[in-house]
Amino acid sequence: MKKTNLLLIALFGLASMLHAEVLFTEDFDYASGTSLTSHNDWFLQWGGASNMLAVEPGLEFAGYPGSGIGNALLIEGDYSNDMPHHVFPQVTSGDVYVAVLMEPTFVTKNGYFLTLRDEHADNTAYNYCGRVYAGVDDDYNNVVGLRFFKKAEAVFDETVHLESDKTYLLVLRYHIVDGANNDEVSLYLFDQMPTAMSDKPLIGPLTDPQAPDINPAHVVFHSYDDDGFLTVDGLRVATTFEDAVGIEAQGWLSTSSTEQPAKQLHHGQLRIIRNNTIYTPLGQISY
Repeated sequence: MKKTNLLLIALFGLASMLHAEVLFTEDFDYASGTSLTSHNDWFLQWGGASNMLAVEPGLEFAGYPGSGIGNALLIEGDYSNDMPHHVFPQVTSGDVYVAVLMEPTFVTKNGYFLTLRDEHADNTAYNYCGRVYAGVDDDYNNVVGLRFFKKAEAVFDETVHLESDKTYLLVLRYHIVDGANNDEVSLYLFDQMPTAMSDKPLIGPLTDPQAPDINPAHVVFHSYDDDGFLTVDGLRVATTFEDAVGIEAQGWLSTSSTEQPAKQLHHGQLRIIRNNTIYTPLGQISY
């Protein structure tokens, strides 16, 4: 009876996980030196080609689904206000999580490099909310920040100093709240693969009663510093933290189908493959 109950719990967890939604992924698997807007339906709001280029090699972050796949994207500030967009299915309730690998290669001033946007496309009414910042503190240590919109000031965390040649996992959460002018954004930062969503984000939740709420429908990169540049990779947009980051969800452990776990699985163990990911019931891994 216990085995039957455990199997039902595991299968229920898998069913819940399969209903979670990955909205968009981008591993920048393009030839080095090519413009982002020449690939995969990326576009500039005002037309033309982006000066953000694919560069090699791609960033690596052990355990993350987007680690070491293809190349990376260089956000170079020589082209200020370069903002390539990509559409994903509009979300009207719950959460949107944006996970991305980031290496603060040469950051010299504060500015946002990633944001969400609503679906409006009339060139007047669209809004960029959930702006993720890279910057420096008074001692020129690399730090990250967050801002809801363009009204309130950006909030920086100066307790964590980023190394310029190290890869970090950033996760932006946009939380849709019933009512008007009260949605929330939060930022999570990891230097190794998380096993679960943290109870407390690094920054947030932030809200701004002067700012519009949005139904997120675009992910946008943004260049801002004429003298600096940073590298990003492994972009994933999803409706749950687990799907965005690719970690255990509802009692299942995910590992890349192209990489075996450090410890081998039991022979004959139940495994389910979805989107090139192997899902295994927790407790069935042989250590």
